[in-house]
Amino acid sequence: MSTTSHPHAFSRYCMHCGQRLTSAVPEGDSRRRLVCMDCGFVHYINPRPVAGTIPVREDGQILLVRRAIEPRIGTWVFPGGYMDVGETAEEAAARETLEEANLEVTDLVLVGVFTRPEPGVVVIVYEGRAVSEASAGDETSEVGWFGVDQIPWGELAFDSTEWALRQWVARRG
Repeated sequence: MSTTSHPHAFSRYCMHCGQRLTSAVPEGDSRRRLVCMDCGFVHYINPRPVAGTIPVREDGQILLVRRAIEPRIGTWVFPGGYMDVGETAEEAAARETLEEANLEVTDLVLVGVFTRPEPGVVVIVYEGRAVSEASAGDETSEVGWFGVDQIPWGELAFDSTEWALRQWVARRG
């Protein structure tokens, strides 16, 4: 993971004592970390979990949303986003689907966990049964229902989007 793409990569001060952080290899470690030389605190920059759903209607079509925000504005993705503290991955996936597609989903089943070294995220993807109508949310410009043979492979937002959809399609046979 490149630490320069992580939101905490440019932390300058220790969250414990307020002194300046230094890039160093802590004792017993093998990687450079942000370290406080005064109190010894190590500021780890860890991946951030993202949760999303591949909503499925009774007719087998899946919902994708077109991104209205950067990064990758204008591309297609299944609804998803960063988990909040205090919620499960399933709760985050359902919340993000409601926020991005105004769509309620139930019966979540894990599709897979996908890692993207850049920008340091772990993407947890579920299949979910769509139980309401969908419409574009604040971060999306449009929603679309796609059959397996209609997925816009060349217009997907992220590698993890493609990996999850390909795994979902392979499981469906």
